[in-house]
Amino acid sequence: MEKIILIGAGGHAKSVIDSLKAQGKYEPAGIIDKTEVDDTHVLSIPIIGTDEDLPRFYEKGIRHAFVTVGSIGDTRIRQRLYEKLKAIGFILPDIIDPSAVISPTVKLGEGVFIGKSVTVNASSSIGDMAIINTAAVIEHECTIGNFCHIAPAAALCGNVSIGENTHIGTNATIIQGIKVGSNALVGAGSVVLKDIPDKVHVAGVPAREINSKETIK
Repeated sequence: MEKIILIGAGGHAKSVIDSLKAQGKYEPAGIIDKTEVDDTHVLSIPIIGTDEDLPRFYEKGIRHAFVTVGSIGDTRIRQRLYEKLKAIGFILPDIIDPSAVISPTVKLGEGVFIGKSVTVNASSSIGDMAIINTAAVIEHECTIGNFCHIAPAAALCGNVSIGENTHIGTNATIIQGIKVGSNALVGAGSVVLKDIPDKVHVAGVPAREINSKETIK
């Protein structure tokens, strides 16, 4: 198996490692974190350096990397790490849990994470570095932009469009044909019945614009 470097030792890393091991395509070489701590592991995978060590591991022949830093409404760290990895020359594969059901007609960008029990149906498209988390449902002909996070158990009905850097909260529902803008936030448990412009935060049933991030998880 090809070796892969993981970047980020937080909680999201555990979900990725679990799916990575089940997928069986890559062998984790170790985890890069912003602050190195000796003899520290995440699910038996050692922390082997900081961001500054990435070029050294590339020079040693490790060509694959994956960002295991999560995001809730702020994708700037993931974007910065993606740009750094691409500049060095790393390949960012997709990590898809074997329990996920993905139509063969789905188009995937690079560095995508698809977690346990996710369903992505026909003719949908998922952009670079998106996170599609546990048990989310992406119905037919949906489009999800780069760096989006679709949180656990969220449901996108048919022909939904999600702009870049947008977070769809846990157990949110977006009805068919809705367009959600870029850099938007949809709160946990929301039901979205109308289009959402760029940079707008919504929550509730039905979803309405809010000023707080308290319900976004």
